[in-house]
This record gives sequence, C-alpha cells and structure tokens, in this order.
Amino acid sequence: MPLKRTLITCAPSSNPALSLAKWISDIPIIYYPWGLHSAAIRFKNSLHENAKTHAFAEDVIESSHNTIVAWEKRSKIKPILIIGTDDYAKTKERWQVVKEFFELNKTQYKEIHSSNGSILTKLVNLIYLLDFSSIYRAVLSKTDPTPVKSIEFIKDRI
Repeated sequence: MPLKRTLITCAPSSNPALSLAKWISDIPIIYYPWGLHSAAIRFKNSLHENAKTHAFAEDVIESSHNTIVAWEKRSKIKPILIIGTDDYAKTKERWQVVKEFFELNKTQYKEIHSSNGSILTKLVNLIYLLDFSSIYRAVLSKTDPTPVKSIEFIKDRI
C-alpha cells in the first residue's frame, strides 16, 4: 500500500492552517531550507507558546547528516517539510532524497510549499499560515494559548 503523504496548499476553498493543525500530533519536527529559516523557527516557537507542545526545527541540509539516522526507528515525531518554490537546485535534490527515504521507511510527513514571489512575500505568507496553524492546534488540543505561566515563572526570577 503506498504511503499517504499530504501536500498543503493555499487553495481558497480550503483552510491549510487547520488541515496542518489537525495532522500535527505528538512532536513535530520542521525541516526547512536556509532561506525560510525564520518562518520555521517562528512556527516552532509558536507551537511551543500557543499549543504548549514540544517542536523541533532543523535545516534540511544539516538533517541529512545526523538527524536522518534517527528515522531508522519508528518515532512519534512527525516531519513537516517547508519547501520553497524557488529552492536552490541542490536543495530540491535533497528534498527528493529525504522524501524518498521517508517513503521507503513508511514515515508519514507533510509538505508546506511557500507562495510565489519575493522572499519577503514567501516569509509573510508562511508566517501567517503557520501561526494560524499553531493557534488551531491549541484549540484542537483544548489548550488556552494565552497564559504563559512558565515564562512568567522565569521572568519573576531573573
């Protein structure tokens, strides 16, 4: 049976942020290309603060050296691939290899594709999509995103 993979797009008739939020369970790891680093890190941090869940982010090139080894075993970690429409040719090759590896190992993953346009357009669109997704994830898991007791705890002591 072929592995089910999902492509998240920004089609007007769908809600890609909600779709991603419904898919996220356990711990997501966000793989990204260098140019989309800020959107990926913001998404990770938004998941921490809004959904009160662990999340990790790693550059797709770096992930191919060490992180990929951990995928040889079953895991509750869920990979999310943030793919740029104009990724560098070598990055596109790496995405293909990583996806092939996941498929061979029956690891389900999500792809998030950036919009077309300038790097600023891509980042702003991704940030909105991913921020909304973190808020939806909080709602779906019945987590109130507003209290940040742990941050208040730290601030009170420094």
